[in-house]
Amino acid sequence: METVARIGVSLEPELLKQFDKTISEKGYVSRSEALRDLVRDSLAENQWKNEDMVMTGVLVFVFDIGAKDILEKIESVMQSRKSTVMMSSRIYLDEENRMDIVVSNGKLKDLKALVTDMMAIKGVKRGKLTMAAPGTGIMHHIGLRD
Repeated sequence: METVARIGVSLEPELLKQFDKTISEKGYVSRSEALRDLVRDSLAENQWKNEDMVMTGVLVFVFDIGAKDILEKIESVMQSRKSTVMMSSRIYLDEENRMDIVVSNGKLKDLKALVTDMMAIKGVKRGKLTMAAPGTGIMHHIGLRD
């Protein structure tokens, strides 16, 4: 059975009031639940800074299908980063916009390079990278747009 450690936290009254309002709006049922998420986010932030850590990520981006040679450019980036790309899928949103989902795994610096290369393609409108650290499952999100 897993045990729980109890800690005490001191906050200024106004900070606590703002915290309670925010966690209520986000649907937390307790301060403890919200604090656990904050600690997880902080741990994820530290892992995100370790360029040699192996991470698994999902890059989701939307692009304009009418942009010149965009499909070839996307394929070229994925080919050049094939050591990190595990799979990809394309969803047709409408006649002008497509969404690609790219699952990747590797050193953080290599995954960041994949994202940088993909987002640099003219016609890529928005993207978001969600990373998880194997072993901990701690997630980190990075939003990108042109």
